[in-house]
Amino acid sequence: MTNKDKILEKLRKLMNLKESALALGNEGEACAAAAGITRLLIAYNLSETDIPTQERIDNPVVAEEIPFKPEVSSGRWYADLIGTVCEYNMCRLLIISTRKDNGRMSRDKFQIVGRKKNVEVVLYLVSFLANRFYQIGKKEYPSYRHDCLFKFGRRPQSIAMYLRSYLCGCVFGLNEKFRSEKQQLQHECDITALALSTRAEIDDFLKDEKIGKSRASSQNVDNVSAVRGYETGKNVEINKGIYAESVSEDRRLM
Repeated sequence: MTNKDKILEKLRKLMNLKESALALGNEGEACAAAAGITRLLIAYNLSETDIPTQERIDNPVVAEEIPFKPEVSSGRWYADLIGTVCEYNMCRLLIISTRKDNGRMSRDKFQIVGRKKNVEVVLYLVSFLANRFYQIGKKEYPSYRHDCLFKFGRRPQSIAMYLRSYLCGCVFGLNEKFRSEKQQLQHECDITALALSTRAEIDDFLKDEKIGKSRASSQNVDNVSAVRGYETGKNVEINKGIYAESVSEDRRLM
């Protein structure tokens, strides 16, 4: 069995493991499998100078849409979370806008573009992390209230306002975690060629789309809440994919 065959066999086993773990509700095992899938995809691509036609057919560049607003607490943090996970898994984030009855353009959905298996990992990790951060934040709210009243001598925010800042902090911490692992990874292998190849494939996939720059948005963040979230994001236990030079862009699909 060639090295390529061994990697593809491992990949198939991880895909089956991820699906089985999801069916059984084992989030930790499914997340670890998703991370392993991304790592193997990159190992495979790095070991092959010319990706076979069948692999391109099995793992083409695709686009998947998800709602613009999360199921949990809304806010800028959600877009930042998706952008961070996309960047880490060599996908591109776009924002789809539609024209409403009043004639104004309104942000409607996120679109994630990348190789099929990478997009699948992004979709899973975004769902996993959004819910994990939200649940931890809710659990820590009583402790936050206590610190505000007895440690900082200030009035605590409502749980809704606290969560918005806390979740922003989670994404900041997650990004720092990814950046640290990027530096460690750069000592193991050179993934620049793969990033450039992936970016070129995504550019080709989107060449006929009209894409404009997205307007920036801001959100007031409470430092006390955000610091708590930062520690959660930086220390969250997930076995993620592998870092590549950024191919994600916060763009608007017209």
